[in-house]
Amino acid sequence: MGRKGQRAAGVALGGLVTAVMLCVSGGLAAAEGSAVQGSAGSRSADPNNSGAGCPDLLVVAASGAGDSAVDRDPFVDQDQLLASNWLNRVTVPLGEANRDQPGTVGWMYVPYPSTYGLGLLADVPTYQDSVAAGVASMNRILDEKKAQCGAATRFVLLGYSVGGEITERVARDIGHRDASAAVTADDVAGVALVGDPYRPAGTPSLGAPGPAGGGFMASEPADYGALDGRILYDCRPMDIACDAPPDIALLELALGVLGQMRFTILNPVQTFADFGRVASDMSARAIAHIVTREDWFTSDESLLDVLRTVADQTYRDDAATAAATPERIAALDAWARGPGADVVRAKAQAESVGFLEDNRGIVDLIVKPYLFLGPIQHVLYWLPGPAPFLGDSDKVVDWISGLARPGA
Repeated sequence: MGRKGQRAAGVALGGLVTAVMLCVSGGLAAAEGSAVQGSAGSRSADPNNSGAGCPDLLVVAASGAGDSAVDRDPFVDQDQLLASNWLNRVTVPLGEANRDQPGTVGWMYVPYPSTYGLGLLADVPTYQDSVAAGVASMNRILDEKKAQCGAATRFVLLGYSVGGEITERVARDIGHRDASAAVTADDVAGVALVGDPYRPAGTPSLGAPGPAGGGFMASEPADYGALDGRILYDCRPMDIACDAPPDIALLELALGVLGQMRFTILNPVQTFADFGRVASDMSARAIAHIVTREDWFTSDESLLDVLRTVADQTYRDDAATAAATPERIAALDAWARGPGADVVRAKAQAESVGFLEDNRGIVDLIVKPYLFLGPIQHVLYWLPGPAPFLGDSDKVVDWISGLARPGA
C-alpha cells in the first residue's frame, strides 16, 4: 500500500517528537512566539549587507520557529532568541567573504509569526497559519525587490527547519510559474534547505551522498519544476527533521491535525474547540474525496492516505466538495451496505495489512537513537568544523558565494 505524498504541515505538541523539536528551536519561550518581537529600525544593517539596494545576489532567509515575528526587521542579524536563528551563521560570513566586491551580496530575513501554535498566556496563530504567513511574507519580499531591482538582482532562497517548509513551498510554486509572473525561476539562482522536513529520502547533502532517510513530514520525490538542479540540501544523519525513517504515516497525520490547532495553556476549551473544528472539516473533505472517486474502493489508496491528504491545508478539491451532494453520499452508503459489501470488506482487510506497513518506521524512531541524536544533529549545522575542515554553514556560504561569483 503506497505512501501518498502530501503537503501536511504541523508539529506534534505532545510526546517525545514535539519535545525534541521544541528544544531544538528554543524551548517553550520560542513556542510562545511573542517573547521577542522584531525591532524595526533599532539596529543598522551589517556593513557588508547590500540588501537594501540591488545586489547581484539577494539571500531571502526564513529562520526556524520562535525566531521571528510579524514585525521583525528583515535587516537585523542578531538571534531573536538564544541559539535559535542560526541563519546569521550563513548571511554574515557571506557578506564578509564578498566584502572586497561591494554590491555583490545582500540578505533579508523573512518576518512571520514563527509559532508552533503553543501559547502560554496569549492566543497565537496555529502552526499552519504561521507557515502560511511566512510563505506570504517571503513572496512579498521577492515581489518588492523584483519591482525595485528588475533583472539586476537574482535571489537565493534559504530556509532552516520550519523555515525550510516555508522555503520549500515558495520554491515549488516559483518553479511552476509561467513567464508572465512577477518572479519566475529565471530570477532564482538557487535554493538552500537546511534540516528540511520535506527532504526527499536519500537525496545528496551538500553535494555528497546524504542520509538514507527523508523529511519527517514527507520524504517523497520533490517536483521543483524549472528550479530542478538548483536545490542544495543540507541534512545530518539522525536529524529527525530531514533523516526520519520511512513509513511513519500515522505520525504525519498527527502532525497535520495538530498543526491546525491552538494550544493556549490557560484556555483549554479553545484547544478542544479547535479539535472539533479540524475533525469536522477533515471528515467532510475525506467524504468528498472518496465519494467522487468511483474506483476508490478498488484502488491502492487507503483511508489513512486520504486523511493525510485532507489534513494538508494547502490541499483543495473544490470540484469534489461541490459534487459530494447528500444524494450522492446516500447512494454510496446504500451500495456499501448492499451490493458493494464484499468489496468494502476486502478493502478493510487490505487496510489492516497496509496500516502496519505504512507505520513500521515509528518503531525505528523509538528503538534507534533518533530521539537522542536528533536534537544534537539539528544544531550542529551551525557550529564551525574542526580545522582544517569546514562546518556545514561554511559550506553553504561557499555554495552561495559560488552563485554570486560564478567562475571565481
